[in-house]
Amino acid sequence: MKDPLGDAPPVDSRRAILGVSVAIALFVVLIFVRPSMAMTIAIAMGLIFTIMLHEAGHLIAAKRGGMKATEFFVGFGPRLWSFRRGETEYGIKAIPAGGYVRVIGMTNLEEVEPEDEARTYRSAPYKRKMVMILAGVTVNLLLAYLFTFAILVGRGQDSVSTRIGTVSAESPAQIAGMKPGDRLLSIGGVEISDWDAVSPLVRAAAGKPTEIEIERDGVTRTLIATPEVIDGVVRIGITASIETNRVPVITAVGRSATVIVRGAGQTVTALGDIISPSGVSRYTKTVTSPGAKGGFSENERPRSVIGIVADGGSLVGNDFWGLLGLLAAINVFLALFNLIPLLPFDGGHAVVATFEAAASKIRGKRVVIDQRHLFPVTAVVIFMLLMLGLSTMYLDLRSIVSGT
Repeated sequence: MKDPLGDAPPVDSRRAILGVSVAIALFVVLIFVRPSMAMTIAIAMGLIFTIMLHEAGHLIAAKRGGMKATEFFVGFGPRLWSFRRGETEYGIKAIPAGGYVRVIGMTNLEEVEPEDEARTYRSAPYKRKMVMILAGVTVNLLLAYLFTFAILVGRGQDSVSTRIGTVSAESPAQIAGMKPGDRLLSIGGVEISDWDAVSPLVRAAAGKPTEIEIERDGVTRTLIATPEVIDGVVRIGITASIETNRVPVITAVGRSATVIVRGAGQTVTALGDIISPSGVSRYTKTVTSPGAKGGFSENERPRSVIGIVADGGSLVGNDFWGLLGLLAAINVFLALFNLIPLLPFDGGHAVVATFEAAASKIRGKRVVIDQRHLFPVTAVVIFMLLMLGLSTMYLDLRSIVSGT
């Protein structure tokens, strides 16, 4: 891609480097003064690291595929500092909102020097195009896999047990004598093999005294509880206990992939909910009417980079494994987001390349899409993304200011 702010006026390099050095020094001091900020800064650095590795995947694949990459930058806008190695300029720009790698000839509209035409993206064979386009997504998925593998082996996997975690005060469970740590064996004579079976059995016993068999300190006991109905919800007043068990290395190899696939499915579902007509309506209410019914809750709504850093610090705390989990989730999201089959996403470039290759094979001659015809769709996509980005930043800043 090309830096959309590449025509911004240059910045004095000495002042820029001094400013960056001062900012880094302030971050270091801030960590010592407020240790709680260390995780927030780690999340921010992790985001930058993730984005740049994504772009590095494109860069390496382009170079190995014989394409000419002229720029690799952290940030957008005016250059702060850069150096050239070979034909590629590496450096830092003023707006730290991601990064990019520029490969020449990404569209049939870009003008390049005649001697460089053979090394453009548009002149590359289909397989090399796909390798270059999908390299960033591949890096994101690989990072997500490695982070997940490290968590499973180093910390373990959380699982919902049949043991009671909490008992609500003055609830039917407390009145019946249940305590945290009790293991549920059966409800109404039906054996409990996993916690998913609890809710249906409790609902079926609404308002009726029911025998609940538990195990406490190795001793089996039978208690009588009457599930109550509050605002149409049947409850007994207990929650499950979460157990964490380390996963053997061999087992973690396959389970890491399973966890990522499950997380990807949940991400797709969440994105689908947001871009659906009802989701757009709910999001509009969230932006225009704070706290109004029918909008997204603080936990459900989309986050900008500001929100991820701000909320991620409180969510992760000082837990290293929590940081890895957050970065794994972010990498899965970035991979799926970049696979959206519309320009300017990687998925859009992949669709165009695939169509051109298939049409060329069918017609027996090279077919090139005139991307000017795609500009209206691209403009709409960019506008929607811009609006989403600005609105999520607004919501995040509003949340920070209001303390919610």
